[in-house]
Amino acid sequence: MAKGYRPVDRDQAFLLPPSMTDWLPGDHLVWFVIAAVKRMDTTAFHARARLGSVGRRGFDPDMLLTLFIYAMAHGVSSSRQIERLCGTDVAFRIICASDVPDHTVLARFRRDHGQALEDLLTASLLLATELGMVRLGTVAFDGTKIAANASMGANRSEAHLRKLARQYLGRAAATDDAEDELFGEDQRGDELPEDLTDRSRRGERISQALAEIGPVKFFV
Repeated sequence: MAKGYRPVDRDQAFLLPPSMTDWLPGDHLVWFVIAAVKRMDTTAFHARARLGSVGRRGFDPDMLLTLFIYAMAHGVSSSRQIERLCGTDVAFRIICASDVPDHTVLARFRRDHGQALEDLLTASLLLATELGMVRLGTVAFDGTKIAANASMGANRSEAHLRKLARQYLGRAAATDDAEDELFGEDQRGDELPEDLTDRSRRGERISQALAEIGPVKFFV
């Protein structure tokens, strides 16, 4: 007997509203991070920005910074994973405006701007605590508001937040180095074989593989 299931139509023309501002609710963390970066002094990044080759523009350093702040907030230290999420996660897609940076671009940005990146990652955490946020994504604070007079307690709190930013960047460097060794610097590591990326051939290739395997339980 036919079941009354909800339709699964993967060929429908529109999966998301035409404006990215409608993709996620107004209280989503991504909007805070984007707004915070707009108010940061990012001149250090732009002074050393690598421009694209002839006919190809480089990525906006402010956008790359936003990706790293949001990635830190969610414990994502791998440049490859950030690249992957830019193509699959709605919030990451909003940040990069669906123009996905390669993991090598992200890793190079982190290496080229180590101190400036640490400073502004720390600044994002300081801002969050000043606004009364008890955490930034998965990064939890002690709940103590940072005093404007730079008291000894505030200095200790800022030092603690800087330590969190520095630890994140250390994990990012170690993760990228390990994955470069494992996959090769230019490979992401999860690439499908070419004959599986072609939609018109994918089903046929899977059928061929199943025929070569022989009868396998759970396949029809």
